[in-house]
Amino acid sequence: MTQNLAQTMPSAVPAEDKPVLSLIVLTNFMPAAHRAIRYAAELATPIGAQVVLLHVREVSELEGELLPHDPEREGELRMAVQTLADELYKPASIELVPDLQFSTAAALAKRYAPALFVLGRTEESAEEGLVNTAVLEVLRTGQFPLLLVPETYHGAATPKQVLVAADGEPFTLDKPKAALQLLKEIEPRMTVVTVSMVEDDEVCAAALHQVKVNGLADAASHTTLEVVKHAFPVHGILKAVTQTGAEMVVLLARRRSFLGAMFHRSVTNRLLSTCPVPMLVLPTTDS
Repeated sequence: MTQNLAQTMPSAVPAEDKPVLSLIVLTNFMPAAHRAIRYAAELATPIGAQVVLLHVREVSELEGELLPHDPEREGELRMAVQTLADELYKPASIELVPDLQFSTAAALAKRYAPALFVLGRTEESAEEGLVNTAVLEVLRTGQFPLLLVPETYHGAATPKQVLVAADGEPFTLDKPKAALQLLKEIEPRMTVVTVSMVEDDEVCAAALHQVKVNGLADAASHTTLEVVKHAFPVHGILKAVTQTGAEMVVLLARRRSFLGAMFHRSVTNRLLSTCPVPMLVLPTTDS
């Protein structure tokens, strides 16, 4: 079931009053990171965003002792990361940090605000997967917006069709400025999707309402509402990606998951590891 919805576009923000969006790309020398860097550069160019390549020596959720500082090694790392930046057709800044803890991520997000963290999702390397998992956990636990790019994704960097997975339960976006600015810049067609074994008009209406009151629909050039019949949320969302031709999925990451099975933490984890298109993961607080 699909419903077409009239869309009233918001007034444009004067260019001089609009802060520059920053895409902070978690960078190493593995294929998944290379894919994320290229995607970020391709996405940033038409919307005027800046790219920041962030290299992290260690990843830790806890504040603790680090390995001794080695200026010579840091210089070599900076030169290597600069080589990655030089390969891009868009200028990029470089940040080297000894570790990625909550405080480090928060400081970077504040310095480059409004900012989105960008992370490549590996398909093969177990070692690289462990590093990415640790980074992902720090960012998710710290409630930072995240754009996850599959290593194997070769579609458009500027999505024309975006899918928003919603379950109808109340939520409030946490730190939404960067994500909303990104969506407003690209002005995609947006499909709000709910997954259920039955067509429940009240749930559909509630899902659309929550997307609207949080400003997501305002960023779209056109909005539709669709119900996918499926017993399993992950399979239903993946089915919707294919049906709608979505080039990006917006996923709401809830602090607590018992309000809706569709956004149970295990569901989120499975989507993060299997979705074939980039995923914009937005932290929320449960209303």
